[in-house]
Amino acid sequence: MKRYSLIFLLMMFMVYPITASASELFGTIWYKGKPLQNAEITVKDKKIKTNALGYYSIKLDPGTYTLGIKLPDGKVKEEKVDIFPQDTEKNLKLE
Repeated sequence: MKRYSLIFLLMMFMVYPITASASELFGTIWYKGKPLQNAEITVKDKKIKTNALGYYSIKLDPGTYTLGIKLPDGKVKEEKVDIFPQDTEKNLKLE
């Protein structure tokens, strides 16, 4: 029985490799008290947009990043964020 348990464990490690994987960064962006709709967010070489409620979500490897958030007046606001191995929520209130 021990032999089969060992084989099973080895097979599980082959199927589910132990590696650092991307975490989800998500949150809501507020601008002057209202959700910032369709705002372009740039992180490294990725670009995403907020939805109608100002919500955004992106997969990133753990580390420190700078978010570039394009405001309605065309200016870009930069915010630093630390991404951890678990999912990270980052809500922003911009003026």
